[in-house]
Amino acid sequence: MAASAHNFFATVCQNHLILFSLLSLFSFTIHAKLDLHPSDLKALKTLHKDLRVNGQLQPQTTTHPCNTEGVFCERRLSNNETYVLRITRLVLKSKQLKGVLSSAIGNLTELKELTLSNNQIVDFIPPQIVNCGKLEILDLGNNRFSGEVPSELSSLIRLRVLDVSSNSLSGNLNFLKYFPNLETLNIADNLFTGRVPPAIRSFRNLRHFSFSGNRFLEGSTQSDTVPKRYIFAESSNGRRNGSAPAPKSSRSSFIAAPAPAPSAPKKHHHSTRRKVAGWILGFLAGAFAGIISGLIFSLMFKLAMALVKRGRNKAGGPSIFSPLIIKKKEDLAFLEKEDGLASFEIIGRGGCGEVYKAELPGSNGKIIAIKKVVQPPKEAVELNEEDSRLLNKKMRQIRSEINTVGQIRHRNLLPLLAHVSRPDCHYLVYEFMKNGSLQDVLNKVAAGERELDWLTRHKIAVGIASGLEYLHLSHRPRIIHRDLKPANVLLDDDLEARIADFGFAQEMKDAQTHITTSNVAGTVGYIAPEYHQVLKFSDKCDIYSFGVLLGVLVMGKQPSDPFFQNTDEMSLVKWLRRVMTSENPKEAIDPKLIGNEYEEQMLLVLKIAIFCTMDDPKERPNSKDVRCMLSQIKH
Repeated sequence: MAASAHNFFATVCQNHLILFSLLSLFSFTIHAKLDLHPSDLKALKTLHKDLRVNGQLQPQTTTHPCNTEGVFCERRLSNNETYVLRITRLVLKSKQLKGVLSSAIGNLTELKELTLSNNQIVDFIPPQIVNCGKLEILDLGNNRFSGEVPSELSSLIRLRVLDVSSNSLSGNLNFLKYFPNLETLNIADNLFTGRVPPAIRSFRNLRHFSFSGNRFLEGSTQSDTVPKRYIFAESSNGRRNGSAPAPKSSRSSFIAAPAPAPSAPKKHHHSTRRKVAGWILGFLAGAFAGIISGLIFSLMFKLAMALVKRGRNKAGGPSIFSPLIIKKKEDLAFLEKEDGLASFEIIGRGGCGEVYKAELPGSNGKIIAIKKVVQPPKEAVELNEEDSRLLNKKMRQIRSEINTVGQIRHRNLLPLLAHVSRPDCHYLVYEFMKNGSLQDVLNKVAAGERELDWLTRHKIAVGIASGLEYLHLSHRPRIIHRDLKPANVLLDDDLEARIADFGFAQEMKDAQTHITTSNVAGTVGYIAPEYHQVLKFSDKCDIYSFGVLLGVLVMGKQPSDPFFQNTDEMSLVKWLRRVMTSENPKEAIDPKLIGNEYEEQMLLVLKIAIFCTMDDPKERPNSKDVRCMLSQIKH
């Protein structure tokens, strides 16, 4: 894919010299078109010099620094809105390096991986390494590092792999303070002293770690206090991995407590009887106390729920999120009636319920949209498993809507105006979007019932990208939509895009690189491959969905279109990749848009779509990059 993509963009550069500045934004030709950031270039030269990298590995005057062996770069947006290359990975494993790791490493602020294992690097680990705030992999194993590990290393909260094994490092383990994303930890075969810090129990993602071979390390971490998900690496005569530490003394950092001395043979029988009797009495007493406590707790819980319900009935009324539009709760009093929506027009139906169109009382004709989510009353007949699952799904989506879009405001996000809770249903109140969803408009265009020119389609694309940029980069914590598609993009009176339906949305903290779920949320054709395959999603999954949506805007075809089922690729994304590398890329453009003198701009948007739908999420741009690229396409 990378090779074909490179040739693809090389051809583009020949055919579209007039738009050279935009094409240089793409990663496929970045090494040829972009320069390495001056600070990264200076740091790389210093590192090569101090590590005593031999001539074959050093960058040649005729070679781009990012094409040097072991150096990997990615495109980044600089402060002046131009693009430069930054070093993101430095991998010099088993290169017979005999120098030192320079403090210049701290200048590589975009570095994600530093692998220098299996060399003969000496001296200490420079404290400036903590400036590499985006570091995810730090592998310095099997070298000759000495001294103490920088105490502020735990500020690298994105670290997933930390390996400093087989060195001569000393000092305590106070650098193991907080690593929320750490999956692998190996500090074996060093000279560390002190105790194993209990903080490792808070490393929630830790799967593999080894403390073996540190003779002066004190203390123990008992197997009953360490989560079972941890996999210990120990060594006695040799190393082994197991699901729990073996209870034996060795050079492992986890030393089992000594066994009690055996009792005298003549007292053993009486001692055993007393223990059994004590266990039985303790069990009976505990069971009795548990039953009594359970009854008391149940009564208190029911009483508390009754009080809460009574309080709600007294307080009652809707929750208002946009007081500038809905002035007072009384404006929505009609929704508290049994037949409150009986006279209103149904304008849509979805998985969660029906959507009604209504006029807001006392607003001089302000139109609102009301989504009705039905739930069985608490007194209803016991639900079967399927109904219970569906009910739980609906309630999760309501909570997600309220917790996300109910609290945020942006011109390209559909605001939640209010929420009204009733015993049998929930009402979610939104601004009414006169033009419906992008899906509705595209269906009408395909049926010949209306037109959607290219300038409007481009404006819609920029609006969606702006909304994503706010969700991913401006809002804290980040919000991942997880179901971006034309049906969830509404269009206002001016055909400005509004991202809607946050039922699957998920908040993601800055320290998190991804979130793992038990099932996939979204719509087939718009779901990123890594999410579908390993159930891990991030903001790059939204970028993939947006790339598909860009393709739909230009091509006029949905991923579910029967057209793609009759192709060899059987996929919108794969078909688009092939056509865009063919001799006739305009084949991918909606026939209704051919001849409008904007074909070159549409091809550029399709190239952005390919960029957004790269198989490797790390190769996809972020939402700000996408918005900048789309905004630079001039008409």
